[in-house]
Amino acid sequence: MKVLTIGGATQDIFLQYAGADAMSITKKNFTHTYMLFESGEKVEIENATYFTGGGATNSATSFSRLGFETSCFCVIGNDSAGKQVLHDLEQEKVNTSFIYKSAEHRTGLSCIINAVRGDRTVLAYRGANSYLELDKLPFDEIKKSNHLYITSLSNDSAQLLPDIVSFAKKHHIPVAINPGVSQLATGTLTLKKSLQDIDILILNSSEARTFMLALVETDETYKEMFEGSASANPCALNAPSSDPYLMNMSLYCEDAYFSMPKFFQEVLKMGPKTVVVTNGANGVYVVTDHTMYFHPSMKIDVVNTVGAGDAFGSCFVASLLRGEEVPTALRSGIINSASVLSMLGAKAGLLTSAQLKKQLITLSSDLLQTLPL
Repeated sequence: MKVLTIGGATQDIFLQYAGADAMSITKKNFTHTYMLFESGEKVEIENATYFTGGGATNSATSFSRLGFETSCFCVIGNDSAGKQVLHDLEQEKVNTSFIYKSAEHRTGLSCIINAVRGDRTVLAYRGANSYLELDKLPFDEIKKSNHLYITSLSNDSAQLLPDIVSFAKKHHIPVAINPGVSQLATGTLTLKKSLQDIDILILNSSEARTFMLALVETDETYKEMFEGSASANPCALNAPSSDPYLMNMSLYCEDAYFSMPKFFQEVLKMGPKTVVVTNGANGVYVVTDHTMYFHPSMKIDVVNTVGAGDAFGSCFVASLLRGEEVPTALRSGIINSASVLSMLGAKAGLLTSAQLKKQLITLSSDLLQTLPL
């Protein structure tokens, strides 16, 4: 079975040290946390570790380890970081022949800085990722694939999404997409237009809030659909990790409260057959055909959060491609994500099919909840 991934490629630099100080500010019952550095201070780090990352390469590695014939399309620079991206993918048996090498732009770069309590901030340079061009897309390979998996498309590259997914739809190729925050905020109408041709939409809770707010700002008809009452209980930061609290509390974003059940209902009307919202340590929500599933996250010692979303999304889709039911695909994605969270780098913890199968046996299916929508 063949899978093609499309999206970003980066060099990820993890800066390891004791951790920056953090300051939390509460605004209208919602807390924002900021990482602090003293002005003029020279910060001594303990180590700098280099990996390759980016949604397209992370998900391609995951699909390949899970036994799929995988190709990757992204744009890299003609530099040492780009060469490392190619090397790492080839080591994972991913077909790199469709990756475009730009002579003008450098490979994307992410610097990941950790805070004292385990949070992290990412400084992202999009680089070549912003220059994906229509005539460079591997349309012939899309036609030969069994599934298309699209990750975040940066800046102007996001405008190509309708062309990509409409082509896939025309040739009966299923599409899953895991867009990033910047794409959701600035390319809202493009994504909304494309959802009619997308089968699976995967977001985290922050991205869902951003998408809801952007839809409300671009189309007044969504205001009453999505917005909840300002007097409703806001999403609690200390809610139990096994409690699907997003369904019972309002989500807060820029002076507005949003209803997650209404979000699921309206997005399903836009076209996707399955909508997924991950919520970090709390768990994952999956809605399909008006049935909602919730599964809490696994309790682990988190080393790194970069790549966890790619690990979940790719494994969830891979399981569905193998004919697994949604509950099993949900559990598989959580296991794969937890493995990545426990190791440094976005790819190190990605599981093989044998490893995943072994861990599935140990994860009780009793944790799964079916909820009304």
